Amino acid sequence: MNALVRLLLVVALAWGCATNPATGRRQLMLMSEAEEIQVGRKSDAEIRQQMGLYDDPDLQAYVRAVGTKLATASHRPDLPWTFAVVDEPAVNAFAVPGGFIYITRGILPFLRDEAELAGVLGHEVGHVDARHSAEAYSRQLGAGVGLAIAGVLAPSTQPIQGVAGAGLGVLFLRYGREAELESDRLGVGYAASQGWDPHGVPGMLSTLARLDAASGSSRGVPNWALTHPPAADRVARVQEAVAAAPISSGLTNASTLDRHLDGLVFGDSREKGIVRGSEFLHPVLRFAVRFPEGWQVSNGETQVSARRDGQGNSVMLLELVQGTGPVRQVASDQMTKAGWRETDGEAARINGLDAYVGTYQGTIENTAVTLHAAHVRAGTQTYVIAGVAPSQEFAASAGLFEASIRSFRTLTQAEADRIQPSRVDFRVARGGDTWESLARDLGRGIISASSLAIMNGRDASVSPRTGERLRVVVGG
Repeated sequence: MNALVRLLLVVALAWGCATNPATGRRQLMLMSEAEEIQVGRKSDAEIRQQMGLYDDPDLQAYVRAVGTKLATASHRPDLPWTFAVVDEPAVNAFAVPGGFIYITRGILPFLRDEAELAGVLGHEVGHVDARHSAEAYSRQLGAGVGLAIAGVLAPSTQPIQGVAGAGLGVLFLRYGREAELESDRLGVGYAASQGWDPHGVPGMLSTLARLDAASGSSRGVPNWALTHPPAADRVARVQEAVAAAPISSGLTNASTLDRHLDGLVFGDSREKGIVRGSEFLHPVLRFAVRFPEGWQVSNGETQVSARRDGQGNSVMLLELVQGTGPVRQVASDQMTKAGWRETDGEAARINGLDAYVGTYQGTIENTAVTLHAAHVRAGTQTYVIAGVAPSQEFAASAGLFEASIRSFRTLTQAEADRIQPSRVDFRVARGGDTWESLARDLGRGIISASSLAIMNGRDASVSPRTGERLRVVVGG
């Protein structure tokens, strides 16, 4: 790099540095506020299309009202702030530049009161105020590397498509610990200034830490543990901000939050398909498939996957594929494009549906793999269900792959109508109730006993008190 280029770069970086009024820090910022808003609007359109908003106007209005009140207390009240509940079962909340903030329906049942809801939203307002994602974006631009982020909506392994999706831009950049502490502090201040109990922030952080320890994973969009540094080590630090917070009315409004949670979908939704044990059922598209017993089934945005826990590298995948021609031609075109070489195949009928079943060879991360797949035509849609394993391990799973492929079937309208999601409900604890019995008898295995206890702010080792009003999950 010659001297003139170095000088120009230094000048450009100097111009791009400014003191952020929310944090008091100097920041490298190669992104104007107008550009920040533009990036936010683009991401917002993608989020709404790919994740979808939860269909409950009253809940959306409630969350929007809480968020807007926090935004008026922020250092950037003139941004085009929006607050929305996305239709995702994961426990998460996130923000994109320009004031676009989202909270998943999956986190809501674990917030004990409105003060904790204000704490979550205030934390995300803090990220926008502090321009954390815009700063990270600027740093990557300054380094000349852009934003090559793996798509959060694409699974970690996509052997059928060959590559992961491009993702949603700056959406899931993981912030550093200091950025999270800044947002915790800012969130406490915003919530307290608007009358909420500032203890809502450490309260929600403690709950998130317990959930991280109890589960550590979630279907769909990554959970809080994957997009934020550990919550547990921030609880003590945020107490300093609570002590220094403005005088607050100490509002918690627990009953108001409970009213909006009553009937909330918990876990998978009808619109995106529902996992029941080893079976995946899609009542809207009206099909079902049964994966091998005991395998862990995950319902992602673009793909359903099933894995053999701790026993080799076998995985099964289910996707909707493009193509309206003959099933055999759709299969050939798709698999060739994805880089697979067919070694055997034939037309078939699977539960009355036209299909093409083939075996293919390929390479994933320098490992030879074998894939057994069926492309199945159901109505106007074509689905592919496949099992893939390293070639040397394929024989051990081939029978399981074939059985799952042959289980693909359509649902009658009556069957589809009977498939309903699990929902949040309330009940008074009876004598003999335990978290285990409530999770088993009401939740039907959709929620664990430990998570149900956390949802109620309790320890799973101590049974509910008789007469206590509880949040429960009722299986569909």
